[in-house]
Amino acid sequence: MDLIVSYFLMPKFKHYPIRPKRLTSAFAKAEYAKLLKRLPAAEASKDAKAWLKLFADWNALKSYIGSEGARINHRFNQDMRSKKAETAEIYFHEKVVPITEKPEHELTQAFLASQHKKELAKKYGSQLVPIYKTFLNPLNPINANLRIQDNRLVKQYEKLLASGTVKVKGQKMTLSKAGSLTTSGDPALRKAAFLAIGDWFLAHHAKMSRIYAKLVKIRNQMGKNVGLKSFTPLAYQNMGRTDYDEESVKKFRKAVLKYAVPLRQKLVKQHTEALGTPTLAVWDAGFNPQLTLPLGIVPVDKQLAGAQKLFNKLHPQLARNFKSLRKRKLIDLEDRPGKRNGAYCTVFTDEETVALLCDSTGDSDDIRVLTHEMGHAFQMMASQKISSVDLQVGTAELAEIESMGMEFLSLPHIDAFFNPLDAKKIVITCWLRAISTLCYVCVVDEFQHWVYANPQATSGKQDQKWVELADTYMPGLDWRGVEKYRKTGRVNKHHIFTVPFYYIDYALAEVCAMQLALIDAKDHRKALAIYLRLCGLGGTKSFLAAVKDAGLRSPFDEKLMADLVKHAAKILV
Repeated sequence: MDLIVSYFLMPKFKHYPIRPKRLTSAFAKAEYAKLLKRLPAAEASKDAKAWLKLFADWNALKSYIGSEGARINHRFNQDMRSKKAETAEIYFHEKVVPITEKPEHELTQAFLASQHKKELAKKYGSQLVPIYKTFLNPLNPINANLRIQDNRLVKQYEKLLASGTVKVKGQKMTLSKAGSLTTSGDPALRKAAFLAIGDWFLAHHAKMSRIYAKLVKIRNQMGKNVGLKSFTPLAYQNMGRTDYDEESVKKFRKAVLKYAVPLRQKLVKQHTEALGTPTLAVWDAGFNPQLTLPLGIVPVDKQLAGAQKLFNKLHPQLARNFKSLRKRKLIDLEDRPGKRNGAYCTVFTDEETVALLCDSTGDSDDIRVLTHEMGHAFQMMASQKISSVDLQVGTAELAEIESMGMEFLSLPHIDAFFNPLDAKKIVITCWLRAISTLCYVCVVDEFQHWVYANPQATSGKQDQKWVELADTYMPGLDWRGVEKYRKTGRVNKHHIFTVPFYYIDYALAEVCAMQLALIDAKDHRKALAIYLRLCGLGGTKSFLAAVKDAGLRSPFDEKLMADLVKHAAKILV
């Protein structure tokens, strides 16, 4: 009788169709206990049948709990002012997640040590072995309490950002809306928006710096607790990086410095000339009279219809996927107070679907963001056929190829939003942004490597390092008179706080996306075929193996960097 009262059948769910009305820590604990109880017999068995069934049930439980956590988080991000949503978010991260970590660690260890490992890998994917090896330290129960503290601080930072409002020319608005005004054709409005944003981050710099200092201390201790020299190698493991290391990334940054930075300097000079100013003032960096489109050129309420036209032209399967998400109202575009800053795509593997959240303001860059997040969505939907939820999505740099690649692949059909002249400007802007992305990503990445190599560094020292790296990779901006705002750049970068070391991934993926663009220019069908194959691979191959499988060159190849920058120069200079 209690079972009937407490549980109900939900046919829409692929995993755990019979589930509690509300996921509780008690339920998670009981379900993991059942799995662990079966483990000794499964391991002792002469054949792998029991282990294969155990893995299937373990996989289903992970899918249910992970998806429920994603739904809870998504609801909270839609309105971070909601006490009900916040309570659910806190309960999941502080009560449910800690209950799962110890049994997850034990099951992962058992999988890797199992006499049936080959049969399990053959059935569910050989990439599970190296990926599960990277899971061990991040899952280690020794850091359970520190992970709770880390998450609390991250949410504190995110809520602070979501609450941010400023006044520009007397009008109150969100930080995202103010940011869009820095691309205005009105120089006075650009400067006013820049100063308003700068003042907000300056006013909150000390508080955000204190949050970050606590995060660095916690994360550094996490690394030491699992026997590592610092947090950095633990972060690499947490990102699932199996075929490159810190030294590889360091060489990549050197290649960016050697090839991309000089091109960006030429582009800054061109930009300055286009403005007709002696220098490029920092508040003018977002507006180029030859390229920037007017504010509000793509009203938010028209964006989904335009995107449907774009994907209809691009590929029938992509069009169907997009139509399905629209129908189910799983794309949340418009910026509003209380909504989480930034954009993302999240997956609910137990429903075999995804959801998108953006902070769209009606400006042209909204379309880039929408195609970017739809790139993630297409990949996540294409890989639902992969049984293991741990292999449905690749590591971050692989996943970002699908998103950044979609930005380029969408360009031939961008006329769904823009007239022919403006469409040409969007194409040029996409290549210009790619070069700037390579440079800016290196600032963020090297800054984090430095911070975790110097965990005792003061807030002031961190400010100085940020400015130093910005001057190294992104020289040319005129900060005279507003130097005080320079240090706010590091607290205005969401990833530094929330997903440490998730940033070089964008640059590595950008190099691959640029290669896709070159293929697309010669053979659109071939480029789409490569893209769709990458989507279908999910995480069944490591980053570099997937890149090779797609017929692309490694982003760590210095000659490739030289070739791509040379091609970009032909378009941009």
